[in-house]
Amino acid sequence: MTSIVAWVAVDARAPSSLYVASDSRITWGGPKQRWDQGRKVFACLTEAHLFAYVGDVLFPALALPTITDRIDRGLLVDDGRGWEVNVREAVRLLHSDYPSKYRKDFGIVHGYRSGEGMSCRFHLAVTKYNAASDSWRAVDPSMPERSSILHVDGSGSRAVRDAALLWQQSPSRDTSRAMFGAFHEAVSTGTDPMSGGAPQVGGLYRIGAGRIFGVLLDGKRYLSGAKLVGRENLAGVEWRNNLFERVDGKKRKRLPGAQRHHPRTGG
Repeated sequence: MTSIVAWVAVDARAPSSLYVASDSRITWGGPKQRWDQGRKVFACLTEAHLFAYVGDVLFPALALPTITDRIDRGLLVDDGRGWEVNVREAVRLLHSDYPSKYRKDFGIVHGYRSGEGMSCRFHLAVTKYNAASDSWRAVDPSMPERSSILHVDGSGSRAVRDAALLWQQSPSRDTSRAMFGAFHEAVSTGTDPMSGGAPQVGGLYRIGAGRIFGVLLDGKRYLSGAKLVGRENLAGVEWRNNLFERVDGKKRKRLPGAQRHHPRTGG
């Protein structure tokens, strides 16, 4: 399965950013047959949209690049019915002739921004498919007034929620570093054997398109859950470490002027 979390960061004025994080483990029949470099978070290159999936791998992993490509090309647009409606319609049409024998439960998380700058608004739409009943369910969490987790899903959801409760008791509560710290803690401890690998994170700011963050863990670089070979040009990627600090991916240390974050202490 998967561990997945979506959260919104709120500053003194309004929601300022939206994030989705996932683990990178894909399993076949159980945790022993696994691959820890599977991509689960996607971002549009020119538009403010993020996607992630939970549950079945094959259909979402094939469908979501199609959806992001259509959005970037201007083929899939908001025609006034709302992005939630248009994206769900596109997903269901892709799924309509998917072989019934291979249909499995899955969920798709869609984060997007309408507008730009201080007047912008962030949105999260969750679409879930149940194979047994061949039915769809939509959940659209509302935006809170303080930094909060919006959605947790997957086989590791309990571990993520438990870790989030502990981080909420720390001085970092109600911050993005607490949300990501809880997620990283839940996945790295191995509480859920179906979740693992490096965290992968996508984000939206008040301006610009969706972005995928590079993650620096134990001196190693990962992008979309996959290890880098070491010869890449790192300049075009924003990097974060396990404390969600802004770091220099090449020098492997916190950027000058970046805020220092502290690990959670206690049990």
